Amino acid sequence: MRHITTAPAVIPASSDGPPPATHPPAGPRKALFEALSPKLWLLVGVVIHAAVGLRFNVSALAWVALVPWLVYLRSARGWRAMGLFHLAVQVAFVIQLSKIISAPIPWIFAPLFSVPMALATSVSLWGFERLRRRVGDGLGLWLLPAMWVVLEWLGWRYSAFGSWGALAYTQIENTAFLQQVALVGLAGPAFVIALVNSWLALVVSHGNRRRWLPTGGVVMALLLIVMTYGSVRIFSAQSGPTMRVGGVVSDLQLTPGHLPDAAALIANDNALFERSHLAARRGAQLVVWNEGATLVSQADEPALLARGQAFAQQTGTDLVLAYIVPKTPDGSRFENKFVWLTPTGPLETYHKRHPVPGEGATAGLVPGAVHTRPYGQVAGAICYDYDFPTLGLQHASGGAGVVVVPSSDWRGIDPYHTQMARVRGIEGGFSVVRPVRAATSGAYDAYGRTRATLSWFEDNDRVFVAQVPARHVPTLYAQTGDLLPWLCLLFLLVTAGRATWQNYAPMWTRQQSAVAAV
Repeated sequence: MRHITTAPAVIPASSDGPPPATHPPAGPRKALFEALSPKLWLLVGVVIHAAVGLRFNVSALAWVALVPWLVYLRSARGWRAMGLFHLAVQVAFVIQLSKIISAPIPWIFAPLFSVPMALATSVSLWGFERLRRRVGDGLGLWLLPAMWVVLEWLGWRYSAFGSWGALAYTQIENTAFLQQVALVGLAGPAFVIALVNSWLALVVSHGNRRRWLPTGGVVMALLLIVMTYGSVRIFSAQSGPTMRVGGVVSDLQLTPGHLPDAAALIANDNALFERSHLAARRGAQLVVWNEGATLVSQADEPALLARGQAFAQQTGTDLVLAYIVPKTPDGSRFENKFVWLTPTGPLETYHKRHPVPGEGATAGLVPGAVHTRPYGQVAGAICYDYDFPTLGLQHASGGAGVVVVPSSDWRGIDPYHTQMARVRGIEGGFSVVRPVRAATSGAYDAYGRTRATLSWFEDNDRVFVAQVPARHVPTLYAQTGDLLPWLCLLFLLVTAGRATWQNYAPMWTRQQSAVAAV
């Protein structure tokens, strides 16, 4: 959703055994980390980490969230200390991920996500500290942000959890800071936030804190550049053609094993088409239903599509019907799809590409296409699909100006999940329109600025119409992709190789000398 040594006299850089006798730290003052017990640092780390991210996110704490872990690891020796560290990180993640639990989501979802995320985090931080002890604090300062970028990149690129837990999302309301994703993607915010944490850990851990003031100036200058770039980019945004997109939200709740009866489905479908007509009368050129807005059997699917086609022809409006087709009697296996209809016929049938872990949907294999319509270049995805930056890059490469994302959430991730989707728009340079059942619907432009929202928890007509820019905004990230993570990975490999050579080169030299002597 993501370690450093003081002076050699205090903690030998290459020692993994018991700590030596305590000596006064170098510098005029005692290092702050020595004033607090290691277990207290762990407790502080749990509290701060639990407060960051997801609902109730305290965004300012993200800038110090890694500091307690880093400080603790500097003095951690032995398996008992490391076991306590891994346990603390697990506890912190379970508490943090518990924020997503609300009806109808069971508590098991928290450990389902938190356990692997916490394990990846604790092992990575442990590996960082071992490497830092060998290369020193100078490289260690930059080692942490590089490692964190790679860790997040592996998550959003190769894991089933997508970009959940990315540091960028802790600053989801800071649109100026988020503009850097148009240059380097989610790796940019991760690097900057982790760098600040790394520097603060050095300051806290050293008695001679003045030593790190010049480095702090470099870190603060980087942050200032990022914020200035973001502010200027938003201010200088050019106007262009716009289009009206209507979002239609269903009242129907779909739960496997408790499928609605025929009467409820008929009433729901009638309401959906009435709301679609209302959106069209309000000027929508494209009407989009939320994810799984209705449920239809394979036998009745042609009738639903025929009704949708008649609507498109009658109103002259494109209609994206998002619905569920059960594949088993209890609905545990199903197709999660949308069909894009135009006044002249079907345009696209799209199946959700990234089902949520544990979801019974069959994954789609065909990538989403970008379509040329009279109102602009448009594309679509379904809910969790847009937690993966790769799909957004595909839409950007096709020149999309607007992407619609039918979705279905719950109170525990509201409005966090909708706000995550707008980051794809900043990365790729397009507007994002996300109609959502059981949470907040939203429409955002290519700079992440809000154009419209609709709360599920208020008394409304379940319809919103947003005027959004239809022009594609070229971004560097759409051209270069994940270049920064690759550079960070190269830095890690070179640093690890250097540390390995420094560790074994003297031994190899002695062996060669012994052979020569013989």
